[in-house]
Order: sequence, then C-alpha cells, then structure tokens
Amino acid sequence: MFDRLFSHGTLHTAAHLGFFSGTGMLLPVLGKAWQLHIKPWLYSPYGFYVALGLILVSLIIIAFLAGSASKLLRSVGWLVLVPGVIALIFTAFGQANVFDWAEQHVTGFVAFEPIANFFVVHSVPTTAVLGGLYVLIGICCLWVGGKLHKAASFI
Repeated sequence: MFDRLFSHGTLHTAAHLGFFSGTGMLLPVLGKAWQLHIKPWLYSPYGFYVALGLILVSLIIIAFLAGSASKLLRSVGWLVLVPGVIALIFTAFGQANVFDWAEQHVTGFVAFEPIANFFVVHSVPTTAVLGGLYVLIGICCLWVGGKLHKAASFI
C-alpha cells in the first residue's frame, strides 16, 4: 500500500501541485504587502509561511525526484511561469472579461468564481509587476535548465 502511495509519480505530482499552490498563494500576499509598503510576513503571516513552506518542501521533493539540476530548473521554470501568466492575464484583460470568457468556456467555473474573485480583488492592483517578475524568473529557469541539459549531454 505504501509503495503505491509514495511512488515516484505520486510524489512528483504532489510536489508540483504543492509548488504551484505555494506560488499561487504567495502572489496575492506579496502584491498586497507591496501595495501597503509592509513586509509580507507581517501582512499575512499564515499565508506567507504556509506558501513558503509549500514551496520549500516541494522544491526538496522535486530535487530528489528530478535527479539533475537541469530537470529541476526546467520543472521549477514552468511552475513559476504559470502563476505569473495567470496574473498577467487578469491584469491585461480585466476581471469582468476573464470571468465572462471563463463562464462560457470552462465547465464548473461558477463554483470556482468566489476563489478567483478573492484572488483578483486582493492581488490585481500590483500583481502585474509581480506577475512579470514570476514570468521572468520562470523563463530564466527554463533557459538555464535547457543550457545545463545541453552541456550535460555534450559531456
């Protein structure tokens, strides 16, 4: 039973979900703290520390499962890129337009709308800068991971 529970695929999926959740939780906390000019751990200590814990535990698990620095960096690159792109989409198109599109194209969005609304209300004013930073970090991780992979395969 424990073999299935702690299999490579299950741990990898859980680590990716934990990292994505952590970066998604951290984005609104950092955005609001930046807007209020206070430290994020003072604005929302539980949100900040839970997000940081998810990210660190997930990074450790991904590092052990990836087996190489290039795979780790590429994986982290994609996981940082996704929340940044989502934040930029909300900022660029506006909440009403994104929600209208999602209601028409995403099944079950009505159940998710309050969570998405909370995310947008608490993070959109300054999330464009942080979302751009997330995108930049994600692209850098993907690029460095790709270069490390090419260098490792060349050697």
